[in-house]
Amino acid sequence: QLSRYCTDTDAEALDRLCVDFEEYKKLLATKDALLIDVREPKELVDDGRIPGTINIPLNDVGAAFELSDAQFLQKYGRQKPAEDDPNIVFNCRRGIRATSAMQAAHSKGYKQARFYRGSFCEWEEKGQEIIKG
Repeated sequence: QLSRYCTDTDAEALDRLCVDFEEYKKLLATKDALLIDVREPKELVDDGRIPGTINIPLNDVGAAFELSDAQFLQKYGRQKPAEDDPNIVFNCRRGIRATSAMQAAHSKGYKQARFYRGSFCEWEEKGQEIIKG
């Protein structure tokens, strides 16, 4: 539930879980991070996506992190991360669904998962590369 991340007392906790534009660019460049776009596939086709991301729609995030390592690799083409991996970062269009996806990952034991607050809109506004189609 978003409310637990949006109170004044939890603002600091939310900031620790938030990735800004510069950090996201660095993570993308390292190729070590698992960057997950949680928008629906049609949105990615219509609007484009950030290079290096994989698509796991928000409603599938919980189930995705319950898959075996082999199933995750087969379905998403990437190694399933360790539960303590700090380089799992969710994005969406503006950051709301990314926050929900992060919470879903946390509920499955992936407590270091984070979200990119600016998400796709900020990435696009800053003139960064977008993959269309």
